[in-house]
Amino acid sequence: MKEFLEARGNPRAFALDPRATAGCAIRTRMHCPLEGVSMTVSGFPGQRTGKGAMAEDISAFPRAGAAGWLLVAVTTLFPSVRANATSGPPPRLDAPQPSVEAVTRPKTFQLKRRADLHRRPGGEVATHWEAGRLLTSDHRVQGWVRVTGYFPDGSWEPVRDPLWVRASDLRIVRPFRPKHPAARRIHPRTYRLEQDVLVRDRPRGRPVTTWKQGAKFTVHRKRGRWLEVSGYFPHGRWRAAKGQLWVPAGAARDLSPPPRIPRPKGVKRHIVVDKSEFRLKVVEDAPDGKERTVYSTKVGLGMDGCLPDDQGGRCYYTRPGDYRIRWRIYKPGGIDWCIPASMAREDGYAQDIAEGKRCFDGALGKFALNIGKSYAIHATHDRDSLGKKESHGCIRVRPKAAKTLWRYMRVGDRVTIRP
Repeated sequence: MKEFLEARGNPRAFALDPRATAGCAIRTRMHCPLEGVSMTVSGFPGQRTGKGAMAEDISAFPRAGAAGWLLVAVTTLFPSVRANATSGPPPRLDAPQPSVEAVTRPKTFQLKRRADLHRRPGGEVATHWEAGRLLTSDHRVQGWVRVTGYFPDGSWEPVRDPLWVRASDLRIVRPFRPKHPAARRIHPRTYRLEQDVLVRDRPRGRPVTTWKQGAKFTVHRKRGRWLEVSGYFPHGRWRAAKGQLWVPAGAARDLSPPPRIPRPKGVKRHIVVDKSEFRLKVVEDAPDGKERTVYSTKVGLGMDGCLPDDQGGRCYYTRPGDYRIRWRIYKPGGIDWCIPASMAREDGYAQDIAEGKRCFDGALGKFALNIGKSYAIHATHDRDSLGKKESHGCIRVRPKAAKTLWRYMRVGDRVTIRP
């Protein structure tokens, strides 16, 4: 250790104050953090070393309590570290140095036999644990493992006081990691290929056939990133798959509708549209007669007026009243909308008609609720129209809100439009 010592003064031994909580950096290859270990440095009593750390001379080389650090050169000690002195003769340079406690990756161990647990490595016995007990640790020091937690009732609990057990009494418990994830059953869903793919007899297995982009198929089992085909649509009609057919999930798009939001037993739901506030609310009616708003969103409404004669002179309203949801619409590729002949002269569409644009793909979003009288609650991509009266009578909402409403509501649920 002489090569790590300063030239001035005789080599001395130091110990960190147990109350000190700080890090350090050592210009050697030795580990820095320790518990209950002294340090050897050069210098005179009370000498200020490194970056402002005060180290005081001690004459013995005992272990230094519960928060000591092993330091070989204090020239890089951080400012917050303090050291206290003890008494005793100076240590010899060739004296055996204490073991370095190393921080390791957290692991789970199992006792191979009945074992003693010590308060410190080789110290007083604190308790005994029987063979088979599971424990965790992330610290080691020369054949000893510090216990950080255990499983008294099947769930992990930390150890309050330091406990040490011999490493020879332990075996590492390795978690079971199958080479391939097990296939799991899922709710039947429909997918569409976004690209040409090789269909295989198992995940990463032998190619069986090739399916082109746009092909649709159904799935009821999944293994990792692979989908097992349960059926497909060769001529527009579903046919069950023969044998195992697997498709990479990344090449397919899920076309299945999202799940419904569960409705508590005995609870009814209805929609309230308040025209004066441009708000739509989903309200739940409990059996005890109490109402609770479970969702609310901003809406756009009909223009409540008539166009000039040169634009067709038609009138569009979102009329107050009570309605019912007649059907729920979901179209994965988007709900298309075409300009009817009665609207061809309107300013908003005359230019499109002149350019040959009459239909617009996905203009109404993917989700809609038809409530009768040619009214529907549907999505709009024109966010600026929300909070305004610009539609031809339908109730416009954000695309995300349209999906949420579709999940909340069922056919036959009441819709009330208030003035």
